[in-house]
Amino acid sequence: MMPALGLIRVPGLRWLPPIPLPLFLLWPFVLVCLGLARLLDRDRPAEAAKLRTAMQVFRELRGLTIEVDTRDNKEMRIWFV
Repeated sequence: MMPALGLIRVPGLRWLPPIPLPLFLLWPFVLVCLGLARLLDRDRPAEAAKLRTAMQVFRELRGLTIEVDTRDNKEMRIWFV
């Protein structure tokens, strides 16, 4: 299942609620890329395999949490729902 929403939490001087990123808007792009990989399969199988793998990885991001420290020692968290 592809993630529908990404939440970004950036703590600052005041507490802010997580900023939502609507990832469901990218779903048509995934379908186009998978169709393109199918068309490339005969002529360029290596590129088609890379594109297909990238789209499969995107579909498996659900539930992933990424925590990043910025240069000025602030924490940022990205969560795929």
